[in-house]
Amino acid sequence: MAQVKRFAWTNPSTAVARNLDVGFTTAKIDIFNLTTVAALAWTANMADASIFNVGVPAYTTTNGVTPLAQNASYGAAMSGFTNASPGVITCTDTAVFGFAAGDTIKVAECADDGADPALDLNRATYTIASLTATTITLDQNTTSDNVYVSGGVVSRVSDTNGDPIPTENFAIRGVTLGTSAVGGNSESMVAIVFGEEPVV
Repeated sequence: MAQVKRFAWTNPSTAVARNLDVGFTTAKIDIFNLTTVAALAWTANMADASIFNVGVPAYTTTNGVTPLAQNASYGAAMSGFTNASPGVITCTDTAVFGFAAGDTIKVAECADDGADPALDLNRATYTIASLTATTITLDQNTTSDNVYVSGGVVSRVSDTNGDPIPTENFAIRGVTLGTSAVGGNSESMVAIVFGEEPVV
């Protein structure tokens, strides 16, 4: 038995490429357009970005299916840390990693100015007071902390109840569907993705 995952979506009025996070290495994908009753196919033996239109038949070499395997992602990548009262962390999409006000978070892999080893930005945990899609406002005064230089990852340590958060890899392992594979504007689509590894 092989790994299999099914996806269904309706494209927006202007169809755009999309990533499918299947969680395994893709061997084959069948895509069905429920609006126009068309079928597309891709296998790992085909070139990246290609797609085969089964009904025509026609083979397209651009904007089709491309395997996607991101590096491990255990937290939101940082791009800034403002020393203020309260401190503010600027990072990638907070919603992807499930951040919420009241969560305890930690910073890792961050380079700071090293002015005081006791005030290393990587040393402490912080509590989220509020957040937006790309900022986390802390409930602590960080004016005396070392100054942020570069890098860093923010991850959750515990939730608002104090319950520990297990480490989870949020990196995408799947495929990117280009505009030749994703379907047309406002069309309803289904994709069935088959994995390389057997299920035992």
